[in-house]
Amino acid sequence: MNTHAKAIGAVIAGNTIFGFSFIFSKMALQITLPSVLIAVRFVAAFIALNLIVIFGRMIKVPDGQGGRKPLVQFSLRGKPLRNILLLALFQPILYFLCESYGIVFTSAAFAGTIIAIIPICGIIFDVLIMHSKVRLRQVICAIMSAVGVGITTVGAEGMKSSVIGLLFLLGAVTAGSLFYVFSKKSGDDYNPLEQTYVMFALGSLVYAVFALVQCRGQYDELIFSALVQPQFIISVLYLAVISSVAAFIFLNYGTVRVTVSEASIFANLTTVISIIAGVVFLHEVFTPFQVVGAIIILVSVFFSNRQ
Repeated sequence: MNTHAKAIGAVIAGNTIFGFSFIFSKMALQITLPSVLIAVRFVAAFIALNLIVIFGRMIKVPDGQGGRKPLVQFSLRGKPLRNILLLALFQPILYFLCESYGIVFTSAAFAGTIIAIIPICGIIFDVLIMHSKVRLRQVICAIMSAVGVGITTVGAEGMKSSVIGLLFLLGAVTAGSLFYVFSKKSGDDYNPLEQTYVMFALGSLVYAVFALVQCRGQYDELIFSALVQPQFIISVLYLAVISSVAAFIFLNYGTVRVTVSEASIFANLTTVISIIAGVVFLHEVFTPFQVVGAIIILVSVFFSNRQ
């Protein structure tokens, strides 16, 4: 398998993992507030990343030259900070903040439709910032992918919108698109593990403070009581270790090796996976509109990246 194919596979894997995260988020949100879930998720992910670094450095493997080297290569010392800090600012800090408040002021269905334009925004930034050449086929497929997501929401309950909600969602789209840009830029100096480590170091700090402020005076009811419930623990383990650490390592690995336009088109695969997961595991209804929308998304993604 060549490098490009591995990169595409990594991006697909990351977005597939995100698709299943909605099930576990629903489970956890039955117990506590979104801010608490995000904070615990990010802190747990950061702890997991530290364990990977510590034990990865302790384990030695052959280096191919008769010596031995650490299993995990990790060093932040002396590396440029601008691109990696911008990466962490856009994802997870601004993206999660804007998406969460966008859903508060609109609806999940409307939010999903707006977030679906990330591939289109990704193409724009790919041209303006990365100065990449974009094929007409990629533009058409990105638009059709967004249309596919829109079709999946037809008939969804609570398709409400508001100006402030729309502005937050457009902020999430911008942040989500710039994630791919600065993942690629910072990848020149940092490996995928280092990128993910910095992202969740800053994300866990910001959202832990946010949750503590929001829950002041109710720590026992909103935080500590959730931490002892098996349903919440299982959800957080998936969201932190699989849907945060593993998924973003996959995405950071893949984005460095393909263009921003190629990587961002796969973001809408999350919609297809979440629909399938809801039908299979939560016994949700698979509507005809969802079938049509999912097919359009899959066809668009395929033809966008077909060699």
